[in-house]
Amino acid sequence: MQLQPLEDRVTSLVTGILACYVQLSQLPTLRPCSKVNAIFEDLVHLCCVTSDEDVAEKVLTHPKIINTVAPLRCLCSVGEYQLEAHWAERILGCGCQKEASVMFLNFPYRDNYLDLVRMELNALASVTTTGRPRKFAVLGSGPLPMTALSLISQSRKSTEDAVVVHNVDRDPWAIAKSSAMCRRLGYRPDQVSFQCVEAEDQTLDLHEFDVVYLAGLVGTTSEQKQSIVAQVAKQMSPGAMLLLRSAHRMRSLLYPVVVTANLTSLGLKPLLIVHPCNHVINSVVICQIESAKSQGRMLQDTIRKPNQC
Repeated sequence: MQLQPLEDRVTSLVTGILACYVQLSQLPTLRPCSKVNAIFEDLVHLCCVTSDEDVAEKVLTHPKIINTVAPLRCLCSVGEYQLEAHWAERILGCGCQKEASVMFLNFPYRDNYLDLVRMELNALASVTTTGRPRKFAVLGSGPLPMTALSLISQSRKSTEDAVVVHNVDRDPWAIAKSSAMCRRLGYRPDQVSFQCVEAEDQTLDLHEFDVVYLAGLVGTTSEQKQSIVAQVAKQMSPGAMLLLRSAHRMRSLLYPVVVTANLTSLGLKPLLIVHPCNHVINSVVICQIESAKSQGRMLQDTIRKPNQC
């Protein structure tokens, strides 16, 4: 089958993405329904359909797309929140734990989360030498803490100690619903816990955790995300891992990108970057918190380095 000329492919993608944006922005609500679901499915397909770097570059630098990225990401953030809230309420509406568990298994993106977390755990295993991490914190856990529950699900397949996950979100409603939902599903407080606080709040103590997740929609721009990362890193212990969900190429229309070039200056040692090309949307950036001594050496190296044009 003959491929379309490059410019035709670019035009088709730009037209489709803008059409999805217009349709979503005109809806009175983004709560899940057949129309909302169909538009988001079309948008995700358009953002994942090509791996051609030339096509992606031309789409992302198109003037109309540049002007649309920020509001489109906001719509995606609202849509994801509404989807999670809808399913959290459905699970909480079940009369017993068995019924709630069946409802949870029907969440349409459950397998996507399991595949994402499996990819992340394998990536972590490839850069850690101190054994399997047990204590996780998830910043930006939302109303439906799929990352936490996927981590616990994956740990059940291991003969080692089970993991514990601490969920953090700034939204009191999301924390209340997700906490109640986990209890309805039978999870114990010593397995999965919750805290309502801003991710960059200085009172958030993350020193006990082996791995801290920063969700893809925490920080709607790369600049905001970098500011949050800088504060989060200060609250963690040297040697701990910070796992940042990011996006690559066209998928950056859905999630903000982590600018890896700036991480070293924040006291982080980048270890691995993974960009999936399949149905998993998010990229992952894994960093290790440097010791104060190492950070001092990096600062000295930066000072000694001559200016480069």
